[in-house]
Amino acid sequence: MTSPIVRVHWLNESRAFRVLWLLDHLKIDYEIVPYKRGADKRAPESLKKVHPLGRSPVLEIEDRETGKKKIIPESGFIFQYVLQHFDKSKILGNDDPDKADQIQYYLFYSEGSLQPPLMIEFILSLAKESPAPFPVSYLVGKVADKISEKYSKGELKNQLDFIENEISKNNGYLVDGKLSAADILLSLPLQMAFARGFAKAEEYPNIQVWSKNIKAVDSFESAKEKAEALGAKF
Repeated sequence: MTSPIVRVHWLNESRAFRVLWLLDHLKIDYEIVPYKRGADKRAPESLKKVHPLGRSPVLEIEDRETGKKKIIPESGFIFQYVLQHFDKSKILGNDDPDKADQIQYYLFYSEGSLQPPLMIEFILSLAKESPAPFPVSYLVGKVADKISEKYSKGELKNQLDFIENEISKNNGYLVDGKLSAADILLSLPLQMAFARGFAKAEEYPNIQVWSKNIKAVDSFESAKEKAEALGAKF
């Protein structure tokens, strides 16, 4: 049975890098179909020809014999599909059913629990930075601070505290003391939390060491080179 053609529909300034990293670590041959955001920061209409939502990443699997194509959107679903169909040796999965379930949990946790408060903090920061005359700018800032204090800031801390503790219990990783798909998927939202100043690095030493360690693999560097060739910045 021949292996399928694997394509990653890549959009600059998107979450697609993690899919390259995942595929590179599993040594899966794949093609990259690049797209570029317009001046309005929106994805081009051509991406909607791949999937109606016009978002990235999208994984495309094409049967070499029949030409039949399967379109797989959403990062968590992409990771789940790749683990199920391409990681037979459990390189980024786990032979232990309970630990395999834990990896699956994180694939849903990333978007279901971690991303919402992080996204709200990001939107509030944009509101506070938007140009507006006084006193509108002052009022916007006050409202944004209130929303952050009442929900997103405290909830983001709750999530980061949880991850910090989980890493300490799992010998420096999220599951079973070794790199898994969970680590790769959570790398981006955690990176953004600190890069955007929503959390202080010194308060989360385990996450800082974890972040450094998971990137010290050849697959991260090879994926980074491909992303940089497409214009990504690190």
